[in-house]
Amino acid sequence: MDCDNKAGEVSTQRGFQNSQKIWPHIIILSFIFVNLLLSERHRHSFWTIALAILIFIFLISMISTVSPRLFVRLLHWTFGKIDYIQIISPEYEQRIRIRYQSEIGQLQKLGFDYLFSYGESFQLIRLLLLLPAVAVFGSWRNRETISIQQGMKFVTGFPVLISTNKNAYAHSFGLGVKFYTTFQDGTLLVSKDFADGDFPSGPMIIKYAQKASISDTWTAHQKRIAELEAKGKRVNHQTSFQAYAEISDKETAAW
Repeated sequence: MDCDNKAGEVSTQRGFQNSQKIWPHIIILSFIFVNLLLSERHRHSFWTIALAILIFIFLISMISTVSPRLFVRLLHWTFGKIDYIQIISPEYEQRIRIRYQSEIGQLQKLGFDYLFSYGESFQLIRLLLLLPAVAVFGSWRNRETISIQQGMKFVTGFPVLISTNKNAYAHSFGLGVKFYTTFQDGTLLVSKDFADGDFPSGPMIIKYAQKASISDTWTAHQKRIAELEAKGKRVNHQTSFQAYAEISDKETAAW
């Protein structure tokens, strides 16, 4: 089994190295092509813009399929720094609670309590780079709660709940639910109730992603916590917004 895993890792690394050589050139040519389409003033019709956007989306989809790591790097570059903010607006938080009331209800039956609402934000001007605009469209399709703050920042809001024994966060968003547990040695355990493709994990991050119910995913997450504790790891019971923001930042930076 170990030999098979190592062979798979080598194969993945070689595939990634090959894609690194090819895909940057495709990306550059694609951006040039799309810009040329949009720069032809006499062809600045709806269909031309639509065609350029469709080509862009197709190429981005191809990149995400062939090289998830390269796709994530492209995301980092186009979005810039993602800021994590605690949402204190009662009106905005109410929108979040209404949007995720089904997930919140299921988690509360499992013993979770509502902890806070938080938002992920980036500069509104980044939408001009198309990829953030496509991501925003995806958020809208998933009925995520969107807001424009101070006329300059695009914010997507989510609920965060905490387990009764304070050993796990639950984060609901458009794709499903994530469970997070941190350990005192810096290990981060992540369990998701949806399959998210072959996106890379960083060091000290243990990730599981499989389509399942919220209840089954939570049960599996608890078993994994127990397995890690049996190996001598100790759960970090911090429950502040800052602690959660650091978890999100760690997970995102590892992509």
